[in-house]
Amino acid sequence: MVAVRTARSTGRRTKPTPDYLALAIRYLARTDRTVAQVERYVQEKGANRAEGRLVVRELERRGYLNDQAYATRWAETRLSRHPMGRERLKAELLNRGFEDSVAERALRQAYRSISEQELACQALEGRASRTRPVQWVRFLRQRGFDDDTIQQVTQVDLETGLDEI
Repeated sequence: MVAVRTARSTGRRTKPTPDYLALAIRYLARTDRTVAQVERYVQEKGANRAEGRLVVRELERRGYLNDQAYATRWAETRLSRHPMGRERLKAELLNRGFEDSVAERALRQAYRSISEQELACQALEGRASRTRPVQWVRFLRQRGFDDDTIQQVTQVDLETGLDEI
C-alpha cells in the first residue's frame, strides 16, 4: 500500500512513499524472476540497496522467490522445447542472471533424466533426411553439443571425416 505523508508546517502533501514489497509481489505475479531482477526492479522504483535486499529476503522467506527452483524449472522447460547441449544451456542460464552455482545445480537436475545424445537425436529429428552430415555437425555445434556427443550421434569422425563428406 502507498502511504501518504503530509508536511505539517506547510500543510502540503509530499511525494508518496512506495511499498517496495507490494511492488515486488506484483512484479513477481506476472512471471518468475531472479533475485537480481527483483533487486534491480525495486531499485528502479526508488529503493536503496539495503531496502532492495530486505525485500528480497522477505520474498525468499515467504517462498515467492527461489532462484534455484526457478532455474531448474526454466532449464527443464527449455530443454523440452529446444533440445541443446549442456554448454549452451549453461550460457543461457547465466545470461538470465543466475549465479554460476545455481546454473550448475539446475543443469544437473535438467540432465538427470535424459542424455545429451538423446537430446542431440531429438534436435536432428526431421533434419536428417533434408540435410547432409556437415550440416548436422554445424547445427549440433550451434546447439551447444560437445564434439564427443556430435560424433556419437552423427557417426562422423570430426577430425578427418568432415573433409571427406
